[in-house]
Amino acid sequence: MIMNYKDYYNILGVDRSASQDEIKKKYRKLAAKYHPDKNPDDPSAEEKFKELGEAYEVLKDPEKRKLYDKVGKDWKRYQQSGGSARDFNWDQYSGSGKQYRTNINFEDIFGKGQGGAGGGTGNSFSSFFETIFGGGDPFAGARQQQQQRRTSPRDRGADMSATRDQEASITISLKEAYQGVTKQFRIDGELVKVKIPAGIKSGKKLKLKGKGAKPQHKGGQRGDLYLRVNIREEEGYQLKGKDIYYNQPLDLYTAVLGGETYVPTLSGKIKLTIPEGTPGGKLFRLKELGMPEMNNGKKGDFYVKINISIPENLTEKEKELFKKLAEIRKN
Repeated sequence: MIMNYKDYYNILGVDRSASQDEIKKKYRKLAAKYHPDKNPDDPSAEEKFKELGEAYEVLKDPEKRKLYDKVGKDWKRYQQSGGSARDFNWDQYSGSGKQYRTNINFEDIFGKGQGGAGGGTGNSFSSFFETIFGGGDPFAGARQQQQQRRTSPRDRGADMSATRDQEASITISLKEAYQGVTKQFRIDGELVKVKIPAGIKSGKKLKLKGKGAKPQHKGGQRGDLYLRVNIREEEGYQLKGKDIYYNQPLDLYTAVLGGETYVPTLSGKIKLTIPEGTPGGKLFRLKELGMPEMNNGKKGDFYVKINISIPENLTEKEKELFKKLAEIRKN
């Protein structure tokens, strides 16, 4: 069974020493960006939004945050020593006599009817979260699908052939999806490596044959593991089909007078020439620098959207120069 430690600080993009106010501000910013209503055609946005909600649910609460920090330290140490999730001693956490409940209003997040009956979490939270803050079986979180496959009743040992398939998820960065990546993890103590091809789409499932649940009866087949790949978009980037959009900050002077800027594409920095009088919001197309197709490697395009930065903390002299310029423009 796979159950990975989740770094909630990394999900929110804050330091472990971040204040509660910093955590709140960062969550609100990212939640607004990845809200499903704003990204109706992007299934990865909803996954990211759920992940942000889970992270914020823990880190906004000082007591939960303290417990999470303790669990995280022990979990990392246990992984480094070669232990697996099944061997981890959960009793000192989930069995401590404390029960934690989530306080997120699912109607506000997903709309009515999306939060699950009775306001329960359904599949919104990871098994790691549910184990630490809701008790229960730590290995029930990967959405297990038991598929009983039986041969003809006339066949001897029909009940022995039942298999148990399982489903789990893994999150990779946008750059890892662009380049392709090999991930490794442990399943029942066995080290497994999975090659994720470049250009994979968020929500795509990879089949790991024979890596699912073990058969309950002697002679039965071990199930398969279906690994769902989710793509975590980096701040400033947005994936639309095969095309990638990037918000490029540009100073006012270069936008007005023209010049050069460097764009961090997923294949490296590219020098972009800026014509004079470039307005904010202008799109520049970098051909075939977008996401490759998984089957043939054909790439989409990379679009650079210009965001003009207004100078701050002007000196009195600078203000005077801007006033003179304004007067000239009036004439």
